[in-house]
Amino acid sequence: MGLSDKEVIESRKKYGSNIITAQKKETFLRKYLSTLGDPIIRILIIALGIKLVFLIKDFNWYETVGIVIAIFIASFISTISEYGSEKAFEKLQEDSSKIRCRVKRNNKIEEISIDELVKNDIVLVSSGDKIGADGVIISGNVSVDESSINGESKEVYKKEHDKLYRGTVIYSGDATIKIEDVGDKTFYGNIALELQTKTIDSPLKLRLLKLAKIISYIGYTCAFLVAISYLFSVIVIKNNFDINLIKDTITNYPYLFGHILYAMTLCVTSIVVCVPEGLPMMITLV
Repeated sequence: MGLSDKEVIESRKKYGSNIITAQKKETFLRKYLSTLGDPIIRILIIALGIKLVFLIKDFNWYETVGIVIAIFIASFISTISEYGSEKAFEKLQEDSSKIRCRVKRNNKIEEISIDELVKNDIVLVSSGDKIGADGVIISGNVSVDESSINGESKEVYKKEHDKLYRGTVIYSGDATIKIEDVGDKTFYGNIALELQTKTIDSPLKLRLLKLAKIISYIGYTCAFLVAISYLFSVIVIKNNFDINLIKDTITNYPYLFGHILYAMTLCVTSIVVCVPEGLPMMITLV
């Protein structure tokens, strides 16, 4: 006979609806700002910030503007790609909710949206139908295309007491199924929630993050050594290791500050040169 209208309401209250929960999405601006956290981009932004604040008169504007453009274009392309993927997934979910199915209710067969399915519904499926929720075959047998959940293109034969999963398609045959899980509790629902909450980095990205750390360590080390070498040269070597001349240089603060500023210029320049500003752009485009 199927469920009555009252039983449908009670089942929906107790076990939930057949709608897959959508996680709160980040805005385009928030996504864009998060992409600026890439290690290489972060190093470049900090280095360029130091140059802007302290080294304005010795600034190479053309090189700096070029690096800034590379940074923001790479981040923008990456954000568009990710944002577009999320919108495509949302559209897929919307299209999925428009699918209709035949269900036994109030001792008659009705056609409803799959979003309206509840646990213990009796659903009739035949060739070409898409399964709206996880259930068990109570009569009949079918061949099912389960490629949407396991990637296998070959159809699977299902008989009485076998389970059918949301998102799979009936290849041939007819069956009556009893719904056991709906919404987020379905196998398809679990996959959808994981895709929304977990971002798994690709092997390439993991290798690049490791490379970025190595490059940054080399850059920092080289920059520190260059700055120290320059200061040692102008303070010690230039004074022929004479302790009195060295003291005079150190205590001449305007003169010393000028050399410290130039040492910082060399330091920041070394970091910018060591870090390949084109790497994030190249990876994003690939």
